[in-house]
Amino acid sequence: MTTDRPPRGALAAPAPSVRLRWAAPLVASWLAGLVWLVRAKLVGPRLDFLWWNLFLAWIPWVLSAVLVRLRGPLAWPVGAAWLVFLPNAPYLVTDLLHLKARPPVPLWFDLLLWVSFALAGLLLGWTSLEAVARTLSARLGKVGSMAFVASVLLLTGFGIYLGRFLRLNSWDVVIDPLGVVRTALHALAEPHAVFFSGAFAVLVGAGYLLVGPAREPG
Repeated sequence: MTTDRPPRGALAAPAPSVRLRWAAPLVASWLAGLVWLVRAKLVGPRLDFLWWNLFLAWIPWVLSAVLVRLRGPLAWPVGAAWLVFLPNAPYLVTDLLHLKARPPVPLWFDLLLWVSFALAGLLLGWTSLEAVARTLSARLGKVGSMAFVASVLLLTGFGIYLGRFLRLNSWDVVIDPLGVVRTALHALAEPHAVFFSGAFAVLVGAGYLLVGPAREPG
């Protein structure tokens, strides 16, 4: 009698759904780059900052890939860096504010450009959070894992606000930590900041439900 179980001690291959979730940000980033190159071919190199923002969006993805393999004290600074850089991924959605008519490029083409980069950023953020939450779920339990994800989502939404409206960068946490704390506390007193942060936390959280940690079959 044969079974589908791998030999004892062997590493099981990742489920197809997991492989697809990790491939999604790669494909989305490739698509965004392709659309940008076509646009550059038509009207010349412009909107170069999109590449920089996409690069920043990849940093938390890479850090999460490293973090899930770490054990011991080194995991703490890497985890802190991941949390600080995570807002850079969904931040790409806010670049849609730059969408406007730029003849001779059709407006629909620029819409495709902005949406492609935004989708790449969201997928990088979702899969990055999924990887970290899945790793911590065994230690934190179901309730603890849900609390962790909710906290990260709220901090991510607030981080996007600090970056978009107050122009803070992730590395400011190291360069001027006290200044970041003062700016953050002042922003929390603004209803606009609270509403924006909460709205983006819900947006990122809704997408996270699509790629969240797979549940074991009952």
